[in-house]
Amino acid sequence: MHPFDMELLLLPGVLIFIATLWVTYYITSSVATSISAAFVKSGIFLIYFGVFFNGTFTFLDDWSYLNGAIEMMNEGIGLFNLSENLDFVFMTGGGEHIVYYLYNLFAFRIFAIGYYAPVAMNILLTILIAWFGAIIGAREFGFVGQWKKIFFMFLLFHPDILAWSNVMNGKDTLVLLLHVLLLFSVSEFFRGRAVVAFSVALPVVFILFFLRFYVPAIFAGLLVVNHLRNVNSIRSLYWFVVGSAILFAAMDAMVGNLIQFVLSDVQKDLVNPVFGFIRMLLTPIPFNTELNYSFLDFPAALHWLLIPFATYGIIQVGKNNSRFCKFFLLYVVGFMALYSIYGELQGPRHRVQIDFALAVCQFMGIKYYLVWMFPAHRFYKPSNVITS
Repeated sequence: MHPFDMELLLLPGVLIFIATLWVTYYITSSVATSISAAFVKSGIFLIYFGVFFNGTFTFLDDWSYLNGAIEMMNEGIGLFNLSENLDFVFMTGGGEHIVYYLYNLFAFRIFAIGYYAPVAMNILLTILIAWFGAIIGAREFGFVGQWKKIFFMFLLFHPDILAWSNVMNGKDTLVLLLHVLLLFSVSEFFRGRAVVAFSVALPVVFILFFLRFYVPAIFAGLLVVNHLRNVNSIRSLYWFVVGSAILFAAMDAMVGNLIQFVLSDVQKDLVNPVFGFIRMLLTPIPFNTELNYSFLDFPAALHWLLIPFATYGIIQVGKNNSRFCKFFLLYVVGFMALYSIYGELQGPRHRVQIDFALAVCQFMGIKYYLVWMFPAHRFYKPSNVITS
């Protein structure tokens, strides 16, 4: 394999530049910061695919998505005739990850056929991740003022998110964005804006059903647990349990033996949770990776270095009594518990979907460290610090 012609990369490169420039300026109000971020974000894409790309950092799944989308494109399938060709689409995609095959198809329609096309789409998604992530950070974790701007940049260039979104054609960046949007909808719901919350959550849940079906199920379960911790009457608890049972029964009827399916699937790859947690947290070992995973060496090293900050950060989040922080703590514990017992989810690729949660904890720890080290710095404001 060889790099792509710059003519092919020009359109996605320009879109990445413009999107980064606009959103960064919207968040930071700094022309210099926005231009710099846009040049770096688009420059990484152009240099990698225009100079260094040789197929080393690709995997079988990537090419499956790519080739399936090419088959659909050759059949003339698009957004306007999708309903007429659902049988072919499901046959090509196999059902479970069909959304990402369509995602690749959509990328080809915009940027032409090439491995770079869906990767460019993923890079554009990271801008949305940083945008919505900064909103959540300011609203729920006290990252306001200058801290909001810094947190936005931290997400925009987070090493793990940057590596996965800029190098390989994987669905994990899309799943990460969907996680962030679900957290945003939870935040909206807790603030009494149920219409906005459900308007965001419902399409996200529908997409995840054909991408990572267990994610909305876990979110729903965690919301149930979070609610049970806060109910203040037996009557409220009774109706909530009854409603949840009816909803689950309806889902079981629609999917068909949902309980048996989930249990049998999980039991296939159960592992020791202590070993699983350590493996999930520390994979991969920096500078000890296989060749096609070596693009993760530097992000993995930074991930290891930030573990103490992330640990302190999650402790600080746990001290906050807001409804969202209580749910967020359950969210982190719930997904890490799943990773710890289910071997298939312990690779570095699956951990990408909780990179926002890790970034929040890392940044929270870094923030407290900086406030402790430089208490008189202009970034520090007492209202910025989460209090219990």
